Amino acid sequence: MTRDLDPHLLRALLAAAETGTISAAAERLSRTQAAVSMQLQRLESDLGARLLDRTSRGVSLTQAGETLAAYARRLLALTSDARRQIEGQQLAGRIRLGLVEDLALTQLPLLLADFRQQHPRIELDLMTAHSPDLDLAVRDGRCDIVIADPSRFGSSPHFHWSRRLVWGGSRLIDLPVDEPVPLVAFEESCTWQDRTAVAFAEAGIAWTIACHVTTFAALVGALRAGLGISLMLPETLPADCETLEPRYRLPPPPAAYFGLFLAQEPSNPTQQLASFLRAKLIA
Repeated sequence: MTRDLDPHLLRALLAAAETGTISAAAERLSRTQAAVSMQLQRLESDLGARLLDRTSRGVSLTQAGETLAAYARRLLALTSDARRQIEGQQLAGRIRLGLVEDLALTQLPLLLADFRQQHPRIELDLMTAHSPDLDLAVRDGRCDIVIADPSRFGSSPHFHWSRRLVWGGSRLIDLPVDEPVPLVAFEESCTWQDRTAVAFAEAGIAWTIACHVTTFAALVGALRAGLGISLMLPETLPADCETLEPRYRLPPPPAAYFGLFLAQEPSNPTQQLASFLRAKLIA
């Protein structure tokens, strides 16, 4: 009677093949060297074939071992995928996510779509707001997760990361060297704008607020109209705008910092989404 292949034995074979030694495979699998050697011998006995060439320098796959390793990778990948699908179906609930408006035009929505595909019973509610408003939303329980500027919060984020910013403006804009650089700025206080003022001051470049806006959509409109320039995440630049640093003498753009904040006593789905985003955003 044909016996099924033991996935533990297959993992031992792959670990030995990928590390090149039994000792390194044992360390990867958190087992003793003797235990891994016995697993490999059992696998070879079950199949009636030599799967590894053993020398004083280590081990390598035989032709039969190469064939089995290819199938082992596929079988273990299918096993992992089946587990993810079943666990994903079991994870259910509603997550209320708040974020600063800029992030709605980054890769974040694609990450949320990926999470939703893995966990189809999860319902996501999204809202955008300024960082101080999101701080209130997560503290008073209106949001389960918020992603915003950590300097505007009174608590520490679950995790944080930084992103490169660029000076963005219309492809048709002209910045004469003898005139102050026109900036598009939010009416509300903004950390990026504070850093903009510092950057221009340190570079000794004159600047002026050419246009005030209240929303990110209005900011984009002002840039497209050529009313001024602004700090932007690279992927949020509209098609008819561009990064201006190569064309003009501008100070080095500062970095943007983001933090993910959790409500008190987050649910299991909320914690799962936070862990998923952490792995994707800080990778």
